[in-house]
Amino acid sequence: MSSIIQVDPIVKCFSVTWMLGSRCNYDCMYCPSELHDHTSKHHSIDTLKQSWQQVVEKTQHLALPYKLSFTGGEVTTNRDFFPFLEWLKQQPYETQLFTTTNGSASIKYYSKLAQLLNGLTMSTHSEFIDEAKFFKIASVLNPIMKRPEKSLHVNIMNEHWNQDRIPHYVEYCQRHDISHSVNTIDYSRQTRITVYNRGKRNMVNV
Repeated sequence: MSSIIQVDPIVKCFSVTWMLGSRCNYDCMYCPSELHDHTSKHHSIDTLKQSWQQVVEKTQHLALPYKLSFTGGEVTTNRDFFPFLEWLKQQPYETQLFTTTNGSASIKYYSKLAQLLNGLTMSTHSEFIDEAKFFKIASVLNPIMKRPEKSLHVNIMNEHWNQDRIPHYVEYCQRHDISHSVNTIDYSRQTRITVYNRGKRNMVNV
């Protein structure tokens, strides 16, 4: 019987998943409290730079490109996030940048962000989503973030109260050739049972 000894990435890199903070403009019922709040302070660009420079100092001897994947909280609520990405792109080493977002920022913001990112993942959260805005952003970014150089992906959260809308999300992504998946949710860490909101169900003309 054979066994797997080692799995190597196609391109060797030093990969970091970086949670920038818990601050989020949403309050999804299944998201644990340690991953979201409305009160914690955002890290300043100076703090972010110092933190990353410490990583580089300890790893640059590996001579590997960096792969940074940012998550939160909601990263786009930090005003220093975009300037920090600009700074990272100016550094004298290869860095690929990825982030996950709830899609609540503006189309203008995401269009600028797409120029810096190698990959963007947008997650539907139906308690707070503005459907028309969310999928409009996805359709605008999709041709900008063409594979294999870049990538856009939509995580369709399989919320039990939103089952009637999920087929519409899937159909839209299929029609516009947007990479997507329907994601299972772990409700064991939920912060409440009641679903407070149902977002804006307005994707009729998208």
